[in-house]
Amino acid sequence: MKVLIVGGGNEPSGKLLEDYAKKVDKIIGVDRGCSYLLKNNIYPHYIVGDFDSINRDDIKKLEIDSIKKFKYNCEKDSTDSDIAMEIALKMEFAEIYMMAMTGSRLDHSFANLGLLSKANSAGAKAYIINETNKIYLLEESSKIKKDNSYRYISFLAYCDKVENFNIKNAKYDLENYTLYLGDNRTVSNEFLEEDIEVEFTKGKILVIFSKD
Repeated sequence: MKVLIVGGGNEPSGKLLEDYAKKVDKIIGVDRGCSYLLKNNIYPHYIVGDFDSINRDDIKKLEIDSIKKFKYNCEKDSTDSDIAMEIALKMEFAEIYMMAMTGSRLDHSFANLGLLSKANSAGAKAYIINETNKIYLLEESSKIKKDNSYRYISFLAYCDKVENFNIKNAKYDLENYTLYLGDNRTVSNEFLEEDIEVEFTKGKILVIFSKD
């Protein structure tokens, strides 16, 4: 089962929303994200938030029995996106796609990166998607499939250090490297004709597909 969570960050294009809406089984709208969906005639199955960033007309459109609502006060201990992730995990979705999770509020953008780790810990696979990037978290060695939608691929430590890090079959290979938090040596790599293999013995890696 797959779910799409649409938050209140930078608005995705209609095409991006429509493409992913077709891939998933359920959709969760998070506050302003509900308006992004409705703008493209996409109705979520669940809506989450305090709804302080959505206009009244859109709220009225969402007041139908087929949409389940999770309403919370503005002052709470979790962000709306975090609550949406908790709901998705309780419903045992195996793949979670998140959009409008990045934007001008860098605190929210960085906090949303933490949701990737929360999903992994629960046995799910989560992705943050925007117009130019796809981000996910690796906690074990893996083969990474080429995605022709993106030109670049970067690897960033999401811990103090990643030990014995190897990159194979990429434009820039790497052997037995210790990748520390903040190290930029593994930024802007590229695929060749084959899938890329990454190996490491300890740590967590953010994988970022990017295009200009």
